[in-house]
Amino acid sequence: MTTLVTGGLGYLGSRLIRELPDHPAFSQDTIRILDNFRQPRFHALWDLPTYAEYEFVEGDIRDKDVRAKALEGVDTVFHLAAVTNAPETFDIPEKTWEVNHKAAVGLYKDAREAGAEEFVNAVTCSVYGRTEEEITEDFECDPESPYGEAKLAAEQDMFELHDGKIGLTGLRLGTVYGWTTGMRFDTVVDKFALLAATGQPLTVYEGAEDQKRPYLHVQDAVRSMLFAAEELGDGEPYNVVGQNGRLQDVVDAIVEHFPNVEVGYTEAEQLNQLSYIVSDEKIRNEGFETAYTLDQGVAELADKFRALI
Repeated sequence: MTTLVTGGLGYLGSRLIRELPDHPAFSQDTIRILDNFRQPRFHALWDLPTYAEYEFVEGDIRDKDVRAKALEGVDTVFHLAAVTNAPETFDIPEKTWEVNHKAAVGLYKDAREAGAEEFVNAVTCSVYGRTEEEITEDFECDPESPYGEAKLAAEQDMFELHDGKIGLTGLRLGTVYGWTTGMRFDTVVDKFALLAATGQPLTVYEGAEDQKRPYLHVQDAVRSMLFAAEELGDGEPYNVVGQNGRLQDVVDAIVEHFPNVEVGYTEAEQLNQLSYIVSDEKIRNEGFETAYTLDQGVAELADKFRALI
């Protein structure tokens, strides 16, 4: 049995490839990692569990030959490879579409042809856009970035192609935070932790502190992928959220665990971001529950930065 993790050296992937050997359903599998080193996280290959068998394929998922090599003999695919920094995608919309949409759909088609049995697609709550309603999976999506647009289009195309021959799940993940080997610091919790650890002040716009967002600890994100591969696969989307928290909740957790941090509140010229909350009732009804809180995630980050605190 072989399990493929695309983007396996990234923020989520670097944790997933370390969890797979300890999961009963995948403990005997060869874990194949596909990554193109777009972000040079070579260190994510260090200290992998020695009791597991790993293979590494360097390449870009836009290349059909690379996809064929990576999919050879694969039973389960965890698709995480993507251009993930939403603000960056405004500068590279064509590349974002090629990677996040065209290559993702191509990978799914190729996986079906290669005889894979399960395909877990990491999506994002960014597909929803702005709303004051509690969001469920049947909400009419209106993404506001090339990142969200491409991820939504890929998810929808995969669902239209789904015919039951291969299990397919779309996991719409909340804003992910927490420590992994392949850290990124462009999301709010991780970014605030880095600023606090390095003695830089946090700046919060007045009026924004009560805005809510769906947050998700990285370990819960990984757990949801493993759950989806075993229990779902019905060709449907599932929201995955740890908690719908206020920005002030994030700030309070940072202050608790980084006691010397300076927090400043400033007036924004225009505050056009709206709160939104996401329901994860659908996946909970299937038996999955998240386990980590914002406070636990920030405490974990503070421990990693302990020499600076």
